[in-house]
Amino acid sequence: MSAPSVRSPAALLSGLASLDDVEVENQRVLLRADLDAPLNKQGEIVDDSAIRRVAPTVRRLVEAGARVIVASRFGVARRSDKTPPSIEPAAARLGELTDLEVYLPDDCVGDSVKKVISDLRDGQICVLENLARGPEDGRADEAFARALMAYCDVFVNDALSSCERESATTTILPRLLEQRVAGPNLLAELEAVLRILNPTGPFTIVLGGSRLTDKIDVLHTLLPRCQQLCAAGVPGNTMVRARGGAMGTSVVEESYLAGARTLMDQAFGRLLLPEDFVVATSVKAASGRVAPAGELDPVEGAVDLGPRAREAFQEQIARAGTVLWWGTIGFHKNPAFAEGTRAVVEALADSSAFTMVVGDDSVAAARQVCPERVGDIDHLAGGGSATLALLAGKKLPGLEALRGMGHD
Repeated sequence: MSAPSVRSPAALLSGLASLDDVEVENQRVLLRADLDAPLNKQGEIVDDSAIRRVAPTVRRLVEAGARVIVASRFGVARRSDKTPPSIEPAAARLGELTDLEVYLPDDCVGDSVKKVISDLRDGQICVLENLARGPEDGRADEAFARALMAYCDVFVNDALSSCERESATTTILPRLLEQRVAGPNLLAELEAVLRILNPTGPFTIVLGGSRLTDKIDVLHTLLPRCQQLCAAGVPGNTMVRARGGAMGTSVVEESYLAGARTLMDQAFGRLLLPEDFVVATSVKAASGRVAPAGELDPVEGAVDLGPRAREAFQEQIARAGTVLWWGTIGFHKNPAFAEGTRAVVEALADSSAFTMVVGDDSVAAARQVCPERVGDIDHLAGGGSATLALLAGKKLPGLEALRGMGHD
């Protein structure tokens, strides 16, 4: 596999200004943020990590004398006919984390918004109502963007996750303003991506998750740069099956066995497959047994890495200069089958290499299984599929819209 054309470090950051390049004192700053957070049935936030990421940016702007207006999408409707929730829970949590008074108008544009912004005083911020509640943002409505433009002097995008698709707030509004910059969280995501695209060797990828086919575009970019590919989860199951192993009831992409064999050939000499698995007849079982890879009984499925596999993965991580983990390892939500995840998190935390975890499920697994160690991992990606798109060498519309401040 030959390396595809990928942005150089200079190209990925080219034309992007930062908060250090603008004066925000007494300016109205519209901060495009990611305040998304899952809610329980009582409407309470159960994971505020995205809000925690943006809180320091809000504090920095307020302390610099800016009048801050935060805009974000929030919540995913379970049915297409269900109205997305109010952003109020996220706004309240942001106020708690920043120790600021939050004003929440009932819309994103209009007289009520204008009044709230004009009345902002020291220690106060405005959080606009959920962008997802109307169609204007998602369909990149220019009139909506121009209405928002009337409320701001400076545009800051601090959410890489918002950059993947065109929208009024990420691709139209920034081009209407001379002062548009990338926020510190967005820049941190880009810098982490650059360290993966230009790794200090040896470069190890720990691959897991529920589908191998979804990872091919990124692997096409990264495999030529990689010295070791450790495959777990469904990718590992599928590769063991592709070489003729018996995988019982394990989740395997049977339709992709030929593609898995091709990938295994391309990674020849650099591929580490599990030597053993923890297997069980149900993912809800209280325990499992250890079985050699490819020798599973017909009624059993792989639910976690076995002890020899865990040790081998840890050894490869310890030898690396750069490590990327992408995709969950086993059925970690059952504590009986979380040891593979724990082994990877601990190895990443102990490593002197640059370590990065991508994929929302992987980041959530790390936080759930080893909350006391995740702080020792260098970067937990917050960009979701946008981070993966950059790793695949793709351009992001919202990122392109930020380039060239002062050159329109």
